Amino acid sequence: MLDRTMQETFPSVDRRDAGGYIVALAFFGAAGTAMIAWIAAIVWVNWRLVEWMLV
Repeated sequence: MLDRTMQETFPSVDRRDAGGYIVALAFFGAAGTAMIAWIAAIVWVNWRLVEWMLV
């Protein structure tokens, strides 16, 4: 219903559907990259802490 209303209101506007999988892939890619960076930072801090305690 919403798509039909938009087409009737703005018939000259071409809407491009990005596709659900592309949006999901971009979102989960960004979230995954942030998670990997966060885990790497935690591992690095723990490594430095253990190294400092053992030396």
